Amino acid sequence: MTRFRIAAGLAIGLLLAPLPAAAKSPFGYNWDAIGEEFCRLTRANDMAGIATLLSPQLVALLRQAAARGGLPEAQTLFQTYVNVVPECTVSTRNAALVEIRRGGPGGTPAWVDYLVITPEPDGTSRIDDVLFATRKSDTLRARLAVYAGQG
Repeated sequence: MTRFRIAAGLAIGLLLAPLPAAAKSPFGYNWDAIGEEFCRLTRANDMAGIATLLSPQLVALLRQAAARGGLPEAQTLFQTYVNVVPECTVSTRNAALVEIRRGGPGGTPAWVDYLVITPEPDGTSRIDDVLFATRKSDTLRARLAVYAGQG
């Protein structure tokens, strides 16, 4: 199966999946657990699984971007650089930021991204953005706006 077919299948699955806010997140306020699941799902290239961790607003933006096509695979969309690295470790910085360290074997860090966590009305916490390592204005929301044709 070509990369295009895989990406198209992921995009279609994301477009048809219900909003994740309908399902209660098992993580509540355990920010390390959210980060660990985010790492696991990005390494597995599981776009549908990642969507369950995201705020409804971020999922809506992701769907708009996916509808236009051309989204990269999940394992690179949700990180600063396009090179896939095997290591992904988590450290909660505070209630709003979870540090995601990506790197090579042996724990050698290559870069650090940050998950922006927001509380939801159902009492859970969700990822509402990703701050990338390149500059302050480089965020997942900004990139998705470009993919959606809004930026």
